[in-house]
Amino acid sequence: MSMPSAVPESAGPDSGAPVHVIGAGPGGLAVAAALRARGVDALVLERSDAVGTSWRHHYERLHLHTTRAGSALPGLRIPRRYGRWVARADLVRYLEQYAEHHRLRVATGVEVRRLERTAGRQWVLHTAGGRRLTGPAVVVATGCNHTPYLPDWPGRDGFRGTLLHAARYRDAAPFWGKDVLVAGA
Repeated sequence: MSMPSAVPESAGPDSGAPVHVIGAGPGGLAVAAALRARGVDALVLERSDAVGTSWRHHYERLHLHTTRAGSALPGLRIPRRYGRWVARADLVRYLEQYAEHHRLRVATGVEVRRLERTAGRQWVLHTAGGRRLTGPAVVVATGCNHTPYLPDWPGRDGFRGTLLHAARYRDAAPFWGKDVLVAGA
């Protein structure tokens, strides 16, 4: 994996300020590991209390639809004991192991609310707690699962059944014996 071109040379090992990576999912962890491998200080900021939060909240019986070998992040194979089709809980364990293996700096409980570019070509990250972090580059790796969206379909307000976004689905038990319509891929 090559270093992203958006990271300025001033973000090198001697810059004094870290590259901030927002999001401790697979993408954010992989970017932080790639930066660290090149001597660039990276600090991963995660709004929840652990890495891989969106994976922790997927439904219980989820397995990856790609094989273990094709699903690993750069620099660490997924353990063979997790099987060919990795289960959700094993992927969460793998993400924890990945952060530890690469000795990534992860700050949990930090929600970035706004980014601002200064005249000095630095980035200022404004956090929910009022803290301001500054660095030469920012990688936004928040993924697409953190903010579920249910469209305002005509008739939605009068629908008496259960409307459930896929992000909130856990298991099929509440739907046994019922007609179910799944909208979207």
